[in-house]
Amino acid sequence: MGKAQFSLVNRGIETLGDWNPQLMREIQGRLKVRSVLLTVFLSLVAQGLFLFWQYRTLDYRWGNCATAEYRKTGLDCFQVSREQYLLVNWQGWWLQVFSWSCIFLMFGLIVGGTFLLISDLSKEDRQGTLTFISLSPQTARTILVGKMLGTPFLLYLAVLLTLPLHYMAGLAAEIPVIRIVGFDVLLLASCCFYYSLALLLGLASNWLNGFQAWLWSAGLVLLLLFLTRNALTHSSIDWLYTLSPSAIFPFIYQDIAPNLTGVNLPFESYRLSDWQWFLVPIGRSGVGLGFFALTHFGLWTWWLWQPLQRRFRNPTVSLLSKKQSYGATACFFVCLLGFSVNSKNILSTSLMMAVILTHFLWFLLMIVLLLPHHQDLEDWARFRGNYPSAQGKAQRFHDLVWANNSPTWIAIAINLGIAGLLIMVWMLSLPSGDSGVGMAGLLFNSTLIVIFTLFNQVMLLRPISNRNLWVTATLLGPTLLPAFILIIFGIIPGQAGGSLILLTPFALAALEETAVTSALLMAGLHFNLLVSLRWLLNRRLDQLGESTTQQLLRGDLKVE
Repeated sequence: MGKAQFSLVNRGIETLGDWNPQLMREIQGRLKVRSVLLTVFLSLVAQGLFLFWQYRTLDYRWGNCATAEYRKTGLDCFQVSREQYLLVNWQGWWLQVFSWSCIFLMFGLIVGGTFLLISDLSKEDRQGTLTFISLSPQTARTILVGKMLGTPFLLYLAVLLTLPLHYMAGLAAEIPVIRIVGFDVLLLASCCFYYSLALLLGLASNWLNGFQAWLWSAGLVLLLLFLTRNALTHSSIDWLYTLSPSAIFPFIYQDIAPNLTGVNLPFESYRLSDWQWFLVPIGRSGVGLGFFALTHFGLWTWWLWQPLQRRFRNPTVSLLSKKQSYGATACFFVCLLGFSVNSKNILSTSLMMAVILTHFLWFLLMIVLLLPHHQDLEDWARFRGNYPSAQGKAQRFHDLVWANNSPTWIAIAINLGIAGLLIMVWMLSLPSGDSGVGMAGLLFNSTLIVIFTLFNQVMLLRPISNRNLWVTATLLGPTLLPAFILIIFGIIPGQAGGSLILLTPFALAALEETAVTSALLMAGLHFNLLVSLRWLLNRRLDQLGESTTQQLLRGDLKVE
């Protein structure tokens, strides 16, 4: 019998290895007796400490089970002696245990798994084994799925050991099992999203030399805390709530908690019942919200896998192709604007400010995602970018729109057009007459984004040593420095120099207080910057496109 069981285990291991060799490699590297025993021990000890911590909050009192006051409380009654009765709120206590277990599972799985994945990718990149793995005949999807399932293997084991307590607490609190399963499914979907994001961040931020795991994990903790501690704004900012499974917490015990006294549930007061997407009340029921969140996680997990598969084999390729960027921008702004279309009486200026700032942040990200490598740009400039014929000019424009090794400013402009069209349609649907100011603010922000794109491209065509640091500097510097200077000098809208705010991402805040002539002057300055940077970019590309012989004849190169 023992030999048959051993043979069955071996067959299962061989099947797993045939299905995903990378997963088998990850599990074998972690499936050691010492590590497994330590994981089991720590999981059980953590559960014991958790129950002890929760036991201190148990609501119990002495009373009389026959009184009307007892019948109103809904407490369990135990007769200790002939005249003494102990009233205990067991259901409320189990409800607290269940709700806190959901929170610890959420933070443990999402943050812990993210840290492990980024840390493992960083370690393999430093050791050189990541390059070796990428050269294997396995597909990028197979390798990355193996990483996602295998790297947090011990974390999965620890969580698996907590599931009996998790389900026992939920059932003891009289929560329907379908709700418990629904939360767990949503948590798994969020883990797929965040683990995909972790893999992408691990591949794209290897220049941080091992610090990226701590940096991104800390940022994720802050994001999840923010999403569990804030109420609805009825603007595009509410889109962020789809990134956290905690949004469904109140629906799990919505018809249980009101009947219990003395129960202090985490995040109980932050219900999302007024949550709307294109006027569809997705926050009205837990089923609708859960289905929407699952769809949302699935959609953006799919989008994350597009740059993942591109970047894994070739670390110098842009994270997104230009064709993919057009679809990603349209998809993002449709999702985003749906939360700004609601029936609440929210000031149009506040709604537009939230949308335009999100618009600006999205395009800073898009500049990074579309950024081609310096060598690719040089090759394009030399072999494709400077044909004087009509066919050559048509090919050049085609490359600027579609080719991934060409400058990105035309692609950014097309993305701005896609987003701008969607936003303008939304602005025209606002009940107040502020759409003109909003469109002007959108135009200033769009030209500012193109300026940043050209400036970034011109600077990165220079011979530089630390490319990633320069990417960060050329985007964050022009974004933050002008606003910081204006704050230091106390320049605010409506005062002398207030029109200078139109050179920052906060142009909408100053447009209503700015004279038409000053606004036109700032628009002219935007245009001049665009033309100058465009000329510098063309000049640099022409120089890169020249042959070595031409550079020698002109004297740019010296023969030693």
